[in-house]
Amino acid sequence: MKKIILSLAVLALFFTSCNLDEQPQGVIPKDNSIATVEDAEGWMNYEYVYLRAYTAGAYIYTTEIASDFFNPSLDYGNREGSEYRWDWNSGAPFVDIWGGAYSAINHACYVIESVDLMDKSGLDADQMKRLNKVLGVAHFTKAFFGLKLLEYYAPVYNAANKDKFGIMLVDLHRPSGDITSYPGRSTVEQSYNWVLNEANQAESLLGPFPGVVGSEELTIDAIRAFKARLALYMGNWDEAITLSTSLVDAGKYPLCETQEEMTALWQNDSGQECIVQLWADGSTSTPSSLDPGYLGYNPSSDQYRPDWIVNRWVASGLYSSGDLRFSTWFKTGRKVTVSIGTASGMTLMDKFPGNSTLGSATAHVQKIKPFRIAEQYLIAAEAFAKKGGADAAACSYLNKLGAKRIPSFHDVDLTGTALMDYIKEERAKEFIGEGFRWFDLKRWGEGMATRPDPQLAAIIHTGGSNGPALKLSIAPTDHRWVAPIPVDELAANPQIRDQQNPGY
Repeated sequence: MKKIILSLAVLALFFTSCNLDEQPQGVIPKDNSIATVEDAEGWMNYEYVYLRAYTAGAYIYTTEIASDFFNPSLDYGNREGSEYRWDWNSGAPFVDIWGGAYSAINHACYVIESVDLMDKSGLDADQMKRLNKVLGVAHFTKAFFGLKLLEYYAPVYNAANKDKFGIMLVDLHRPSGDITSYPGRSTVEQSYNWVLNEANQAESLLGPFPGVVGSEELTIDAIRAFKARLALYMGNWDEAITLSTSLVDAGKYPLCETQEEMTALWQNDSGQECIVQLWADGSTSTPSSLDPGYLGYNPSSDQYRPDWIVNRWVASGLYSSGDLRFSTWFKTGRKVTVSIGTASGMTLMDKFPGNSTLGSATAHVQKIKPFRIAEQYLIAAEAFAKKGGADAAACSYLNKLGAKRIPSFHDVDLTGTALMDYIKEERAKEFIGEGFRWFDLKRWGEGMATRPDPQLAAIIHTGGSNGPALKLSIAPTDHRWVAPIPVDELAANPQIRDQQNPGY
């Protein structure tokens, strides 16, 4: 997996390894490092560095490439080829996720322990509020990265899987070097409950910090958006409904309803729809691009040379006429240049055009948007549909979203399988490129069909004479829906040495 590159050089102090005993290099001991509220806030800032790093770049687009949205061009050069071919093992390509997530969790534990040791005598109410914010962000960090680990390295949450291996639960920063104190893997049920407990603590601590549109910091609304996602994953339909509808019905985060607003959101980082839009600038902290080569446009030659081209089912069959998402995020009728010549009439994705204040026109860099209100509409719809007996309520949230996305939209009135199929299509339409698809397919347990009917001759044809050796479909029981624990981690931690995921 490609490394995230951030211009904050001090980030290197924290991205050391997944060694649970290792303190950040160059950091003074814990009993001296956080003595004031300002010290604590400085450490909190690095949790935002982790969040920016692991919600951008390859940590998002590798699973999009592994899903059914894209096929490689003839000139893609095997970039992200392992992910596309589902050719992963215990060495790659997900090794950085494990190490980075546990580094973030370990950092959060360090902050929580250090704040607990602080002398708080003499602090006024405002200073205690600021300290609670530091602790709230730390607990959210543990919850967020715990769920990220579960998405990759554990089976989905359900009755059949609750006693299978989940993740290591880390609640103490361990500077002792004693590997016998390292945790083993807990069960799926224990792991999800641990994430929920951390999220609940974050919610209680961040209660005094109300949400605002386009917030660059975590707020109470961001925690509730996260908890709604978690409740959906856990099948807690009532909780998912309560949380998601409270965010939607409040009307605080208006959906884009014109192409100008959609463009402003994705090109100019307007912040509309964003419960959180993480801070970035063009010099000290620029996130990695979410575009691994979806467009490949060279303005000097006026040529498109993409690595990845959307499948025909996306280009021609997914979006209805007039859908603002399609007209804003895709370029149609383009001539694509590859080594053997050109192919005309191609549709290319340009969802991440790039904010010119953060980089060049071809850098495709914009502020990262980990929580958008559109997700909450679709969480509400899915939870109502799964709850049973609430199809009309599910449709009402789908209709509210559809009316903003499609000017000529007509309300839907669906039930049962047709309703769930519609919800799945809406999630595909809304979140393409944002890192949801692979995990959605996994949790729905339906497997993945062949990348169907690729566009024209510029594409490497799966299973064809010019294509890679790839199964034409991925069964829902395929062991690769759960990523392998990195071999170095198995070797470093004796408690998980015999706890590799099945099939690896």
